[in-house]
Amino acid sequence: MFELNTDKLCSGLFSDVMDRMGYKNQIITGMLRNKDTVSFIGRARTVLIETKDTDDENIRMGLSFLGDCKKGEILIVKGSEKFAYFGELMTKLSTQIGIEGVIIDGLTRDTNYTHSSKVSLPILAKGYSPVDIKGRGRVEKTDVDIIVDNIKISPGDLIYSDNEAVCVVPKEIEHEVIKRVKEKMEDEDRISKLIAANITVEELLNQVTEF
Repeated sequence: MFELNTDKLCSGLFSDVMDRMGYKNQIITGMLRNKDTVSFIGRARTVLIETKDTDDENIRMGLSFLGDCKKGEILIVKGSEKFAYFGELMTKLSTQIGIEGVIIDGLTRDTNYTHSSKVSLPILAKGYSPVDIKGRGRVEKTDVDIIVDNIKISPGDLIYSDNEAVCVVPKEIEHEVIKRVKEKMEDEDRISKLIAANITVEELLNQVTEF
């Protein structure tokens, strides 16, 4: 999909490359995961949740937007720390659609289901609560720029996530980042082969510039 060997990808590659390019604030850490080992890559589709005393959670907008998402895309929600958004039913619908992963900047719920072996969909969140959005908030906007941990995420941005972090690659630097990540993967593969060949540290230092 992105001309990358996803088996060898890791968040460290994206972090190192974007650091070198001067983009030093593109990594989100500290998210809780419903799966012990998970990595995924795709394009961002964003939802902005408003905290508001209302009887209308704007479910039509939220579900219509989810239905508009495509296979391989990643749902990113600017949520709340006061109530949960996204649970068992939305997990089932997202799985049916083929969404690659879900990232909630806020709380989610129904972990008895979402953390079970029945679920393959990766779901990342800041925390968990059974307290529902109904009467407390609503879907305000979809496919808009959102801010997560002081990082701007725009619809269509390239997102990569693994066990350590979520990496946000802005559209304007995506091609250069992918090019450099591929080069760094090749370089690390070369270094791994040198180590496997039992060369000395001195010999290794003569052949590599980074480690």
